[in-house]
Amino acid sequence: MLAVQGLDEGDAFLASAGALTAPTRDGEPQVTLIIEGVAARLGVGETVSRGQAASGDLINFDAVLGGGETETAQWLTAGRFLSVPARRLAQRIDQAVLVETSLSDLRSRNAGLRREVLRHAALTVSQRLAALILDVHDLDGGDALPLRQSDLAALMSVRRASVSTACTELHAAGAIRLRRAAIHIADVDALRVAAGTPHSTVTDLARLRG
Repeated sequence: MLAVQGLDEGDAFLASAGALTAPTRDGEPQVTLIIEGVAARLGVGETVSRGQAASGDLINFDAVLGGGETETAQWLTAGRFLSVPARRLAQRIDQAVLVETSLSDLRSRNAGLRREVLRHAALTVSQRLAALILDVHDLDGGDALPLRQSDLAALMSVRRASVSTACTELHAAGAIRLRRAAIHIADVDALRVAAGTPHSTVTDLARLRG
């Protein structure tokens, strides 16, 4: 993609934690290529996380082929990205490559969404918060989550008070340190223990179906 556009990583824009990717520019659909950092996938106008995206992932790639749902993302860490007009990609990249990339992107998004749904069904708020922090860490996003508790509450679809309680529990377990508008990992192993293990797939599907 970079070669086709005549771009390199030096052309990347900087993103701050909490910022949103732009699905359009001057009314034209855009695809965001993440160079560095971690973001939470969102539907336009939504706040609930559909899974994480990191280096090499694409945001709003459905715009290239058209007909898909518009996607944006909220940066969970600081990052770097390239914004590419969807129309230019459709014109310059072989159709078979575009279709395969679209299918790969869809599989990745579905896996992330499924993981989020199962976590919501199976884990406590403290476990879900621990899992989110671990996701950022494991995706090379660093040892800090520089977001406000209200942002985390929106992403996790819970009350802010629930996130505050979860932070207190994880801090008491020695897993995190709390700073103003940021959560820092104090002990990765303790955080993994706090995240716990979700129920089996069969159990989770049974619960979701009632």
